[in-house]
Amino acid sequence: MRIIPSNQCTTSKSTMKRNKKSSFKYISPLVFVCVACAIAACSEAFAPPKITIAHKLSSPVTKNNKPSSNLLAASSSASSSSGKSQNKSLPDKNTTTTNKSKAPPTKKKQLKYKTIAEMMQAMESKPGKFFQEAEGSQNKKKKSSRTRKRVERPKQRYLYAPQRMALEGARAAQMANGQQGRGAGALADETEDDSEGIGEKGTMDPDGGVDTIISTQRQIQLRNQKQQQEQMEFARSLGLIAATQLTDAVVGDGDEEVPRIVATVRVDGDGDDVVDSVTSNSFAYVIYKPAGWSILGGDKRNKKKDKSNETDQDGSSEGTAQKGEVAVKKPSKMKRVKAYDEEEDDFTFVEYNEADILAVLTPEEQAELIKEGGLNLSDDFADAAKGALARVGDDGFDDDENGFFDEMSNIKKKKSKRATSTSEQNNIPRLKATIESTSSVRPSIVSWLKKIKAEEGTPIKGGRNWVAMSGAVEVDDTGLVLLCPRDRTDALHVDRAAYVTVVGNGKKLASRSKLIKSIKNADGGEMADDSTATVDVQSRLRKGRDQDPVLTVGVTFPDGASTCAHAVLLCQDRLGEGIRGDPMGDPLDRRAARRLVHCQSMTVTSLVNLEEDPVVVDAGPSLPDDVAIYASRRSSAMYVKGSYLGRQAGLGKNGLTNAYREINGAADGYPGWIVDRYDKWLFVQQDEGSVSVRGPLPSLHDGYTAGVYYLPTKSDRSIMGTTDKVKPMLLEGQAAPESIPVLENGIQYLVNLGESFSTGIFLDQRMQRAWLAEHCTSETRLLNCFAHTGAFSVAAATAGASTVSLDLDKKWLDRIQPQMEANGIEWDGRHDCIYGDCFDWLARLAKRNEQFDIVILDPPSTSVGKKKRRWSVKHDMAELVALAAPLVKSEGVLWTTTNSASLKPEKFAKMCEKGLSDAGIPNAKLERVSPMPSDYPSIGTQPVTNLAWRIP
Repeated sequence: MRIIPSNQCTTSKSTMKRNKKSSFKYISPLVFVCVACAIAACSEAFAPPKITIAHKLSSPVTKNNKPSSNLLAASSSASSSSGKSQNKSLPDKNTTTTNKSKAPPTKKKQLKYKTIAEMMQAMESKPGKFFQEAEGSQNKKKKSSRTRKRVERPKQRYLYAPQRMALEGARAAQMANGQQGRGAGALADETEDDSEGIGEKGTMDPDGGVDTIISTQRQIQLRNQKQQQEQMEFARSLGLIAATQLTDAVVGDGDEEVPRIVATVRVDGDGDDVVDSVTSNSFAYVIYKPAGWSILGGDKRNKKKDKSNETDQDGSSEGTAQKGEVAVKKPSKMKRVKAYDEEEDDFTFVEYNEADILAVLTPEEQAELIKEGGLNLSDDFADAAKGALARVGDDGFDDDENGFFDEMSNIKKKKSKRATSTSEQNNIPRLKATIESTSSVRPSIVSWLKKIKAEEGTPIKGGRNWVAMSGAVEVDDTGLVLLCPRDRTDALHVDRAAYVTVVGNGKKLASRSKLIKSIKNADGGEMADDSTATVDVQSRLRKGRDQDPVLTVGVTFPDGASTCAHAVLLCQDRLGEGIRGDPMGDPLDRRAARRLVHCQSMTVTSLVNLEEDPVVVDAGPSLPDDVAIYASRRSSAMYVKGSYLGRQAGLGKNGLTNAYREINGAADGYPGWIVDRYDKWLFVQQDEGSVSVRGPLPSLHDGYTAGVYYLPTKSDRSIMGTTDKVKPMLLEGQAAPESIPVLENGIQYLVNLGESFSTGIFLDQRMQRAWLAEHCTSETRLLNCFAHTGAFSVAAATAGASTVSLDLDKKWLDRIQPQMEANGIEWDGRHDCIYGDCFDWLARLAKRNEQFDIVILDPPSTSVGKKKRRWSVKHDMAELVALAAPLVKSEGVLWTTTNSASLKPEKFAKMCEKGLSDAGIPNAKLERVSPMPSDYPSIGTQPVTNLAWRIP
């Protein structure tokens, strides 16, 4: 038997491997036990008092449960290692010179077993583990510091510039190949599937690469589609109609606010014999159309319907009912009612004409219907139908007529009970409101043109004699529009039309089928071909915008008539992104006041006067303010006459408004830097912090600015709610008077720049004040909660409304009367101010049986009430709505507003909906969502949400 001494264990590894089996396999089990005992005894002397078992050994055993030679070799290896550790202080004659460097001290290992019995028991059950540990200690590799798992072919997640160019080129080629010959005829073959056209579907390549990236992008697009669909369904459940969310006409006298005739084209024939015979249909007109103007007008008050019972020449009544028939008044107005779709298991809204339904009834059925009160369809029928169908499914009977009437009876009982409890609680008789629909009474291009021509002495026809052939034909569009007599459209041809769009709507796209329907309805003759159209990206805004990049895109149609809807569809197809501010993408989360599309230029040829050159027209050298803010970011025009970044064309030249925002922080490229103009003075706010940098004052030396006030603020706007005496300081120029009169939409307001952080008017509510001045009448009664200095009350009072202003701070209420008097409004019994907590006074007003046509709730994000009660929009808005809603008259408007940037529009709408339901008014409809004005661009969702609810 041969035993290798411990001092020879430092030989080379090759010697160790060669002698392992031949030397160790003759050791008897008794010797092995002795060696193991010696190892354990030596280790116990140096071991800590408490030793835990690290793990159990697991390895196959040999036959008859005897340890194998591998086990003996592992044990001998452990023994030699132990001997080495004990004799490491003595010099070794046989030690080679290869280990001259001193090895670093090794961490002492804890023993796996406390006693020899435990180790022997583990050895007998799983002896193969010893050999594995011995081999593992020799072949052990250093642990890798890599934290990410290595894969053979990692998937690329980022597209580099060459890949993006190749991908865009491939998409353009596929789009061109798929749209060859697509024009007016091809549009008729389009399907009604809204999911098409969002982007090209990628192919899944198992090897990864660009095709996989395209597929991933397609999955993202599908997810965005699903989210957008859910948002649209939620908006519809609130009664919000996206098609009615259009911008109002801007009040002003500048180039952007007033239409103008740009060019005229002769369309009534050729030759000298027709020059002197000018008729109403002799010319077509290219007109600049501002935003908010319609072609034929939307003033329902001026539409006089023809009487159905007109007297003929013989004096007989043409509409008189025959003997035995019942004369039925046939209303021509379309009505809208909620319906239940059994297949989709969801509610929807359908439109119907009562005259069409009555036309198919017999005289006897009409008479019976009149006796029952007429065709009174209500939303309750849909709820009853759903309940009846549910009962059919549960009970299993086929005839659901009885179930339907039972459900209707239950619904009526619940409504009656709820109305009784609400009236008993509030004791308020419901009065009828006099406020008109929140859909603004729109000015008409045709009516304006008719008036202009009448003043020139060449009167023309109006109304439906005219048709918009090409350009800005819809309410939200701006720029050039070609207006032609309806019977002369064949005499014109549009050679070219160019549009400027702002693309970037949070991946929210307008319905493709509705865009196609809009294009089909255009009476422009020969339509342009999409395959020949070009899309050119003119500028990109990405820095600091995270998930909200913005592109300024030019779209050109070289041949044929086109509209702004045509440009929208092309941008969505080729770029996979929607137009900013498009309400058809998401009516709740609107990031601009309108759909930002502008018809910039147009070339028109008269086909009956071929000797004349084509008429080439341009909308003007500058873009509208809301488009220029994104398109002219680095243009030299930013420092022109008191304006900056798109404020020079509209607000800078509007003689009816001289208070607006010149720089809006990060959205204008300067985080934390805000500049407001109040007539001749600038009011600058700068956030204190490393992110904020001092920005420019573009209108400082324009010859119009008298002084600059500066106010340091905090990025979270916490200074706005503190009692610290933080006052603006005069930075440059002359001091402003105590009260500065400023103009907004022709109405005068008084502001103070040196008193506190609040100047006395919130400029971001300019569009809401314009709406009040347009829609209120002398019969309107308004309650302005959290009134501040009463700017809403002043705007409504200029239209003749009576107002009640409620606020907790008396110093703000004292500034309302001077503003009323500045506008020539007498401070009499029609106007009142209440000093107190809004929660308390809303309950008091309900006990007094007070009711209003309009109730405005514009609370601060956080506040402390009179009774030291902490209040916040996020937690208490529903309670506030529940208190205010019973004060609104039937068919009145409840206006809810928040400036909490962290509160999304969807969540804010849900809170208001809950408050209305708690007040016993669950069927109130969200009628209007009013975005911020053009001088308040945003990154992502706008920080201010304005919702107008119609109370039934």
